[in-house]
Amino acid sequence: MHGKDSGERDALWSVLSEAGLPWRPMAADDCLLAIDDTDNLDSRGTGFRARELALELAQQGLARPLGVTRHQLLVDARIPYTSHNSAACLMLTDAADPAALFDYGRGYLRREAAAGSDAGIVVARISEVSESVQRYGRRAQREVLDKDSAYALARGEGLLIDELCGEGIGVIGALAAVGLNRQGDDGRCLWVRGLRESAGQVMAVGALESLGGLSLRTPCGRRLSGADELVALGQWPRAVFKDGRPILLVEENTDGPSNVAWRVVGREVIKRH
Repeated sequence: MHGKDSGERDALWSVLSEAGLPWRPMAADDCLLAIDDTDNLDSRGTGFRARELALELAQQGLARPLGVTRHQLLVDARIPYTSHNSAACLMLTDAADPAALFDYGRGYLRREAAAGSDAGIVVARISEVSESVQRYGRRAQREVLDKDSAYALARGEGLLIDELCGEGIGVIGALAAVGLNRQGDDGRCLWVRGLRESAGQVMAVGALESLGGLSLRTPCGRRLSGADELVALGQWPRAVFKDGRPILLVEENTDGPSNVAWRVVGREVIKRH
């Protein structure tokens, strides 16, 4: 994005981090809200819409975001999608009424979903996301599914589900994203409090943990535990969603400032996890 678009995006990051909370393990009565197929080739992507919706929910006093995740679904010629066939899931706390989240989300998508899109939404309390829903998420990464299967499963489990425009096939990805987020070992984070705004900075491990609720680990699983160890965040700091939490992958800093022991891994490594 350039010019006005870039400024609008940067403002969204800042305001959302003020409204949101550092990630922490979700409680049984916290909620997941997922959306899919909200865009066209000329519009904002679903990731931007998910972050904007998270901010609006906070501003309306309906919930506070703990994070937003992106989940890659099957790419297949039989599946219509805009660019990558990924869905987004909001992790929300202080959400007393899932029906209010659902109603607001539906209104948001009616207002903001792009022409020609097939937007869908699913809302569920954490306690309602069964193993069947989690398996559905994995199936959506391997199989071509239809929206009837999404409706049947969601309604059978008592989840809130709806299509807002077009063919409504976004309900498939939305339900899959709820299942994949709850399964806890898939995708990367579209929003973690304070992380994107910190691009280009050097920060201590303890500060990153406090700011966003992150765990810092190497790609082979070693956790950084020294609160004062320094990390160069680079220009594309993104957390992956593994072990049920946002994890910032780091590696030894072999060619950067000598006083900085660690740096965020490159974009291609992040995308592979």
